[in-house]
Amino acid sequence: MSLLTTVAGLRAVQTGTAQPLTTVRHTHIDDRPVVLIPLTLAGEACAPLAAMVGTDRDRPVLLTVPQPRDRTLRFRFAEELADVLLPLIDDCRTESETYEAGRPKEERTRWTRAPQILVPNPGGIGFIRLLGRSTRLRRTDGPHAVAPTVPLLGNWLTWFADRTDFPGSGLLLAMTRLLTDHWATGQSPTENAHLPSLLA
Repeated sequence: MSLLTTVAGLRAVQTGTAQPLTTVRHTHIDDRPVVLIPLTLAGEACAPLAAMVGTDRDRPVLLTVPQPRDRTLRFRFAEELADVLLPLIDDCRTESETYEAGRPKEERTRWTRAPQILVPNPGGIGFIRLLGRSTRLRRTDGPHAVAPTVPLLGNWLTWFADRTDFPGSGLLLAMTRLLTDHWATGQSPTENAHLPSLLA
């Protein structure tokens, strides 16, 4: 924490208003990011209770798990999440460009738009990481088979979670981190890690 950040935090406490730490937003926000709000069972790793997901704030999709300890229901939840997320990811893979790279006259193709997922806090990133790890290697045949979209979803979620380890990556963002990078609230780190408290 720099001296200026400390001064901004003290000023936020004094005025009761968050103080800007930057003059520009240093993170790219997509025009249509995917918002994913997971709710998990406490005390058990990657046991989803519900998730709200979508790109339109007026029409989000709510997914629920009646019994999060039941593995069959967990993977049914993953299948429903895949049915929502995979088409949104595929929508980003519609436009590409060709460029020269490496050796002279070696052409490569790249997509011009990447999907972006916004979660409320770092716990959402942890959930995506665990869900990706638990679904990417599931079998699609034999006993305890899952739908073919489940391992594909797991691969994508693992890819998104792995990108968060790279500074400046904007593919999977925790909104609490994004806001505290740009605003000083004067609250404790625990309060800043809670999105409703941070927004208030």
